[in-house]
Amino acid sequence: MINILLKNKEKIAGSNHLFEGMTAEEHPTLITRVNSSHGRKIAIHHLRKTLLVAFIKEQYEEVTEYLRYVLEHAAKNGAKIERLVGEHNVNFDANFILSAPNHDVIRKAVTDHIFQQLENEKSTLELIKKINKKLDLNIPDKTIKEALPYLLIRHIFVHSDGKPDEEFKEKYPQFKLNKKGQIDLLQSSLIDIKEKVKNLIESIDNKMLSKNFFPSKEIQN
Repeated sequence: MINILLKNKEKIAGSNHLFEGMTAEEHPTLITRVNSSHGRKIAIHHLRKTLLVAFIKEQYEEVTEYLRYVLEHAAKNGAKIERLVGEHNVNFDANFILSAPNHDVIRKAVTDHIFQQLENEKSTLELIKKINKKLDLNIPDKTIKEALPYLLIRHIFVHSDGKPDEEFKEKYPQFKLNKKGQIDLLQSSLIDIKEKVKNLIESIDNKMLSKNFFPSKEIQN
């Protein structure tokens, strides 16, 4: 959509303002911009950057939610409980346990608690590696390493305004920086980012299916 907007930016130009249909009430910032082709290009590029950052954040959240789902269903469908629980201590009030309508409610509460402990370590790599180990999925290191930087940058945009530290820059030189020292997503391939993360998810998915950790009713032919 952004590429289409860029190609057609002059077709939606207003006679007195950057874009047709703008009003001072609804667009108080944009309406003050100089009405020019360059101004339209800058505005659309800003929109593109906003959407790219939103995609990175949304992608991370979806992956995190998926990993939580993986842990829950593995516990429900045959994963070795002692290995899954491992070093984690989980304590619940007796009232909660006795009043739970079924075992699934307790199981979900336990796996949610374990996942929260893993997430609290604030290491995306450790989160993936530990779930991989707990469930004995044997996801290739290469697949994890290729996807990892595209999940890590979410933290940088949320907590550092997109500005990576020296360690990150040295470790992942594929990311170019803009004049403000921020990761320049405009110079990154969104398709490549999506595919690397998708490969990781598909690898986990296939391992989960091969171990029958996912219910058969979810498999689509």
